[in-house]
Amino acid sequence: MDIIKLISGKTSNSHSGARSGNIAGSSSDFSTRSDLTPRTYDRPMKAQKQKNHNNGGKKALLITAIAIAVICATFFGLGAHANRLDTIFPKVSMEGVNIGGLSASDAADTLIAGNVGTDADKELTVNLPAGCELKISAKDAGCYMGASDAAAFAYDACHSGSFVSNTLTYFKCMFSGMKLTIGSSVKLDEDYIRNETDEAAKKVSLTLMQSNVTIGTDSISVVKGASTVQISADKLFEAVKEALVSGDFSTIDYADESTSSGESKATIDLQSLYNTIYEEPVSAKYDPATQAATAHVTGRSIDITAAQKLWDDAKNGDIVVIPLVLTEPEVTTDKLNSMLFSEILSQKSTSLSGSSSSRINNIKHAAAAINGKVLNPGEEFSYNDTLGQRTAAAGYQLAGAYSGGQVVTELGGGICQVSSTLYYCTLIANLQITDRTCHYFGVAYLPAGLDATVSWPSPNFKFKNSSAYPIKIEAYVDKKTNTVVVKIHGSNPDGNRVEMTTETWTTDDGYGAQSYRWVYDKNGTLISKKAESRSIYHYHPTDSPSPSAVASPSPSQNISSSPSQSTSPTVAPTPSVPVSASPSASASPSPAASPAGTDASSEHGV
Repeated sequence: MDIIKLISGKTSNSHSGARSGNIAGSSSDFSTRSDLTPRTYDRPMKAQKQKNHNNGGKKALLITAIAIAVICATFFGLGAHANRLDTIFPKVSMEGVNIGGLSASDAADTLIAGNVGTDADKELTVNLPAGCELKISAKDAGCYMGASDAAAFAYDACHSGSFVSNTLTYFKCMFSGMKLTIGSSVKLDEDYIRNETDEAAKKVSLTLMQSNVTIGTDSISVVKGASTVQISADKLFEAVKEALVSGDFSTIDYADESTSSGESKATIDLQSLYNTIYEEPVSAKYDPATQAATAHVTGRSIDITAAQKLWDDAKNGDIVVIPLVLTEPEVTTDKLNSMLFSEILSQKSTSLSGSSSSRINNIKHAAAAINGKVLNPGEEFSYNDTLGQRTAAAGYQLAGAYSGGQVVTELGGGICQVSSTLYYCTLIANLQITDRTCHYFGVAYLPAGLDATVSWPSPNFKFKNSSAYPIKIEAYVDKKTNTVVVKIHGSNPDGNRVEMTTETWTTDDGYGAQSYRWVYDKNGTLISKKAESRSIYHYHPTDSPSPSAVASPSPSQNISSSPSQSTSPTVAPTPSVPVSASPSASASPSPAASPAGTDASSEHGV
């Protein structure tokens, strides 16, 4: 009862609030304490609930872990199954033909039965304005597969990835399938497509112009204000590309872009007109089939600035005449025909004195192989490619040659005299040398530094026709003078000439030679000087057998790298013979390190 009174009682003094508060606080504490007995009974219950809650969380985690384990086991189990398959995954189709579950070979047969991939090629047709038509080869564009390739591609689409990616692909195929087309493996040749669409757009533009534009031999006539249809080469390219990528080969009807005529809209696309009529000048070339010059192409363009002024000054309905800018090529058909092989650019004869009949036979075969050979400007000549391998079946015989510093007999011995004589002529004709090797020993038929050894398959002798006109090689054996003769026919409208000089020096076991090419114009003014080639030769070992008693004198120390003041320069040092464009019936330069009638080539050369 006292407790009840304390709680409900009131006081009037100023401290009543504090006391009341204290009492209230005490009451609260008491109340709290009065709850001790029930809470003593609740504590085990809450602990039990907490324990049950923890057990429930653990069960949830366990269930989740089990579920993940089941999913992983299922994934890897099916993955192992999928990656072991040697067939295309289920629900895979190619061009609508189901090939799922089949091997690549069976899939190919199924595609053929379904008439998929049976054509050698597939074409995409585009209908263009003015009745023009564009056809794109899917094969040339790089987006067409035959049945076998399509089946192999489908198989690879299922099996070419990693374990995980292949497994994911398998699941995808199982649930949603995989639809493939002949163009699925597209690796477009955009250069081919761009070229075809650009040419088609150009053709359409030209066709459209023909009703309003007249292209003459020296001018273009355009009716100002006439309606035109424009075609975008870029939009055409994108339309074709999109169709090829999607595998849609249905005919495309290209929507043209029209512009209406009118006083304020009478415009002309002069850049498009320029691109349409432009022609690059092309020089005539020698055609071996006709043995004459091909037709040249006259360059054609317009002056856009001048044409725009003519257009702006004209009224609608006026015929605007735009002059063509014509450019003749450097070499026209008539000019080339009149100049074809009209001059002997160089010639040289080298002595066959002391040569055996078999060696001369080989030289005849080599000369016949290169005789009549024609090179257009920029073309390269290969001695080995022209002659082929020297065999008995090809008519070559055993003759003297050098191999590894020894005198031997080999099939084709002697043909280096033809390659060396030709090399000399190419220098005098001022042609570009691309591959040349000197002999291991010096030769008797040409000055040091002016020879070229060959063997099969190497070393080789090559040069390029670096002139602006075709050249033709003439080669034969002259029985009267007992020499092999080589001539190069061509055209030399500028009248330039070449002089060759050499300088030599001694080495420990032989001598070296440096050749120089001096080019003069028709007035004798020096145009250029070039260090041509550096050659190193060896003397014969004193104990080596030699087929000839020819001595091997040492080169002189008097070195001259400048041509003489005469038209025919002298090759230094002494002893030597003059080097000129004129053939010589007998050339026996020194040092004569090689026996007469025998090539001294590097290693296995002949």
